[in-house]
Amino acid sequence: MVLEQLEKIPISDELFATALRYRVCPVCLILQTKTNDLLCGLQSGAVHDQEIKTLVLSAGGYCHFHFWYLEKLASPAANAHLLENLLKNIENQFLADTSGDAASSFGEGWRCPVCSCCENWQEKLLAGFADKVGTQDFRVAYENSHGLCLPHLALVLKRLPDSGQRAFLVESSRRQIAALRRELGLLITKWQNKNHRLGGEKDSPHRGVAKIVGGKYCTVSQALR
Repeated sequence: MVLEQLEKIPISDELFATALRYRVCPVCLILQTKTNDLLCGLQSGAVHDQEIKTLVLSAGGYCHFHFWYLEKLASPAANAHLLENLLKNIENQFLADTSGDAASSFGEGWRCPVCSCCENWQEKLLAGFADKVGTQDFRVAYENSHGLCLPHLALVLKRLPDSGQRAFLVESSRRQIAALRRELGLLITKWQNKNHRLGGEKDSPHRGVAKIVGGKYCTVSQALR
């Protein structure tokens, strides 16, 4: 029940419209924002709210990625509070013998609560995006945006039965990728000419990676506010 409350996310026209104004995949950006807010809430709750503390401890904490994300996001005191309790559980439950069997079972069958929320959010966002592709206002906004990352583009295309809508997204993606390639080329040219006074193309390598693999590792500063 706690996790269900924490993962609630309204899919509104305003949410997508705002995300489309940024220079990253709008689905990745919304997911990044919600993940950041969720981790802050969970870490604070793990200190002050017994129900959330029980949830996080019973899950064994978080996955590899979200644990390291959290280590940079939360205060040392908040992290110490959670880690002290987790290590106490590990000491009592998973170091019961010297064979390594108990220790190697740590985390088996457990589920990172943040990953679980992110999967549900992504499903809702992809469904919402697919529903909006048929509307003219949304199409105009999307054509003027930097577009979806390739992983999310593929997932949206699979949801669209309408061949015209699929063609629209693919053609828009071609133009968006062509624009990104021009920025990358400009950066290369300036660098070769030892002109390091970069403009809007400065972050094009970062955006190129995010276009290909998605924005899972977007920095917190890029989150919607």
